[in-house]
Amino acid sequence: MANSKSKHRRVQMKIRQHWKKRIKKQKEAAKTAAAEGKKK
Repeated sequence: MANSKSKHRRVQMKIRQHWKKRIKKQKEAAKTAAAEGKKK
């Protein structure tokens, strides 16, 4: 029981890190898009 719990927690951490990276990329993409929009 405890073993499966720790494994599940590890999976959750991986998913959370993946989401953080995705959100970071989206924010950066939005920044560059806004910067290019200002240039135009």
